[in-house]
Amino acid sequence: MQIYDKQIDLHEYLRIIMKHRWTILTVFAVIVISVVIYSFTATPIYRATTRLIIEKETPKVVSVQEVMSVDSSGTDYYQTQYKIIESRAVAREVIKRLKLDENEEFVPKRKDNFIAAIWYSITDSIAYLRSLLKTEKPQDADESILYEENSPLITQFIKRIEVKPIRNSRLVDVSFEAKDPLMSAKIANGIARSYIDLSLQTKLKATQDAVSWLNSQVELERKKVEAAEQALLKYKEQHGIITDFTSNVETITAQKLAELNKQVVESEAKRVEAETRYRQASALEKTPEMLDSVPEVLSNLLIQEIKKQEVELFKRRSELSKKYGQNHPQIIALNKELDTLHASKLREVKRVVSALYNEYRVASAREQSLKASLGRQKGESLSLNQKAIDYSVLKRDAESAKEMYDLLIKRFKEASLTEDIKTGNIRVVDPAEVPKSPVKPKKTQNILLALVVGLSLGVGLAFFLEYLDNTVKTPEEIKHYFNIPFLGPIPAIASDQGDGNPGNPVVRKPEEDLVTINLPKSSASESYRGIRTSIQFSSANSTPRVILVSSSGPAEGKTITAANLAITMAQAGNKVAILDCDMRRPRIHRLFNIVKDRGLSNVLVGNCEVHEAILHTEVPNVDIIPSGPIPPNPSEILGSPQMVSLVEHLKNDYERIIIDSPPISAVTDAVILSQYVDGVLLVIRAGETPREIVRNGISQLQSVNARILGAVLNDVEMGRDTYYYYQYYYYYYGEDGERRRKVRPEERLREGYKDMAQTAILYGGKLKEKLSSVRKGIKERSQKRSG
Repeated sequence: MQIYDKQIDLHEYLRIIMKHRWTILTVFAVIVISVVIYSFTATPIYRATTRLIIEKETPKVVSVQEVMSVDSSGTDYYQTQYKIIESRAVAREVIKRLKLDENEEFVPKRKDNFIAAIWYSITDSIAYLRSLLKTEKPQDADESILYEENSPLITQFIKRIEVKPIRNSRLVDVSFEAKDPLMSAKIANGIARSYIDLSLQTKLKATQDAVSWLNSQVELERKKVEAAEQALLKYKEQHGIITDFTSNVETITAQKLAELNKQVVESEAKRVEAETRYRQASALEKTPEMLDSVPEVLSNLLIQEIKKQEVELFKRRSELSKKYGQNHPQIIALNKELDTLHASKLREVKRVVSALYNEYRVASAREQSLKASLGRQKGESLSLNQKAIDYSVLKRDAESAKEMYDLLIKRFKEASLTEDIKTGNIRVVDPAEVPKSPVKPKKTQNILLALVVGLSLGVGLAFFLEYLDNTVKTPEEIKHYFNIPFLGPIPAIASDQGDGNPGNPVVRKPEEDLVTINLPKSSASESYRGIRTSIQFSSANSTPRVILVSSSGPAEGKTITAANLAITMAQAGNKVAILDCDMRRPRIHRLFNIVKDRGLSNVLVGNCEVHEAILHTEVPNVDIIPSGPIPPNPSEILGSPQMVSLVEHLKNDYERIIIDSPPISAVTDAVILSQYVDGVLLVIRAGETPREIVRNGISQLQSVNARILGAVLNDVEMGRDTYYYYQYYYYYYGEDGERRRKVRPEERLREGYKDMAQTAILYGGKLKEKLSSVRKGIKERSQKRSG
């Protein structure tokens, strides 16, 4: 389907507005009148406003921020406070304090009329059923309305509250609307007071909860402290710990281990040294001559003295041996003395060796003793470290429990002190005053708004109705939606003969529809002449002689169009025959006021000759063949070879043959006849025929390859609010029949082109392109008449 984006200019907008002016005026009047009545009859509403300041931080009386401080640095804090002001809790408190549930404005008294009684009975029944379904009852029967779920009183109360923060400040205006100015001020101040009290109660409740929690935690921590200290004391008693395991104890233990380790190393060295001397002396004990190499022997004073005596004795013996010989008694005495000294020396050497052995044994014993002490010290150190760890764990648990207990005691005392402090970060800056003038209704504003809204809605509705209108109204729609030529408009005939009111046309007789005879100078007659000219120039080769006039749907004016078109062709000098092929609802004979006893049906079935069925009319050069008796099978008769023969026979006697047929969408007669003609003229009633019906009719004609000459728009309104007022000029007449012409300024240049220019403007053609062709056609017709 081809999509047509219609270009609407200012004139088209104005046309739509003028077309739907009564709709626009009706909507406009209804809205404006309704708003005016409401504005002057509505109950005045007064608004009172109180101004609050919400500080960012809570005043710090004591250091209990952990208990009752709030994060008031972000915008979410203020948004939360605004919602609290509008909360049901605040509303419920204000209603209780001011007893608004007894105020007639908030709880109206029941009316005593019949309709109100029915309404109250229904609402009471619903409330009773709800009460039966509820398992919980309100705490106070007198206040049940305040504690109902979604209580209407509270809901309506909240709707009257307006919270408006002041930009770039911590101030906020709280307003309330009521019918009584004094009551509005009281309620606004009551909302502020209830909100402040609720804020303080919330903080106090938080503090009380904190105190209760701290109290329970203090008792719990006290038991933990006692248990930890008892465990530490029991451990000290079990392991004989007198002092704490400090760093000095660890240092002393480390020093002891280092000292013992040092002594073990030294004793081991001494033992090795003593063992070495002893073993060396033991090895040389059997070789006395080598004992002198032993340091202990050499350093022995007794041995040194013996050696000195031996040296002196050896010296005396040597001297005496030289003097007396070896066997001298003195020599022998010296030898004995030497032996004695030697034996003494041996005994002393043995004693030295024995001393070395004892020294080795002592060193070895000391070494073993020190090693044992070192081992014991290491074991004690390890045991001490384990004890220190266990002791530290127990002591740390005791200290941690004690610190937590002390902290809770401190916070408990601070929180207990805070319970008696009533301070907050919300204060009233300006209390609400009794308003002097109402804020609703705003009469001037309402009326101005009603004017704008009424006009906007009216115009919007007009354009919406125009958008919903899918009928064919303009030539552009014919060209773009159906892709067929537009031959011209036909004005609404009733508007030419009425009393000036389009909605009240004069009832005409059938023959009065022949406007080309009755009103030859009317705009409708000029339109038919323009269509005649368009048909003449619809083909470049030859003018169509046999023309089928039909429509997509019924009651679109095809019969009147066919008759008036035939008359205009006859007035142009052509001999015209009209065939009434609408054998279901024939009407041609009524227009010309003739009898249809014999006609087309008789000719086609062979009951009469063609010349017997032809009837002459009062219009020169116009003959008609009426439908005749209505047959039972019109489609078969019209599609018979006799119909083709009839058309060919009439071509010999008539220059133009106009065929009136039934609607295309209703029956197939028009589609059958379209195959015997030179072209089909499609009649569309402007503003009434839907595009889909027209498209369906064109599709049926195109399916049999029928030639469509174009379409005409019938029953077109030519008033100031129509499309054609802005696209074409129009004519109107006085009672004397004298024609007066209204033209648009841009068309005054075309006044010299009289009838032909007028015709070209009516069917929307291009004057300059067709002017030469029109002159040529006039010249040919003049020559033909003279011949």
